[in-house]
Amino acid sequence: MPLARICRSPNCNRLIPSDKVYCESHQPPARIPFLNATRSNAGLYNTHRWRSLRKKIVAETPYCVYCGADKYLEVHHKTPPRGNEGLFYDEWNCVPVCRLCHRKLTAEEIRNRRQQCGLPRNRCCE
Repeated sequence: MPLARICRSPNCNRLIPSDKVYCESHQPPARIPFLNATRSNAGLYNTHRWRSLRKKIVAETPYCVYCGADKYLEVHHKTPPRGNEGLFYDEWNCVPVCRLCHRKLTAEEIRNRRQQCGLPRNRCCE
């Protein structure tokens, strides 16, 4: 491919292909979403007990309690269990939500936790 543009990094005058934005030395690092995310309950989601509870909750209320959608249902913990097995399996702590609402709720919880701990974003106690 012919060299057709200049790297957009300040003070860099290297020529690069027209389909690129930066030269090789100024490429931003690849972003990997949730690279540092950890789930304190990860092992509990793969249990028969959780699958049974999830199935029961979705069968009792086959729609999202926030928007009413009836597809792509997941189960959300109203109070994050954060390692508390009793709270994790508490039926009253679980509600059926659609995938989109679940993502919004989880993002809000993470945002609130970050604000409470006062640490920088990459050092927060997730």
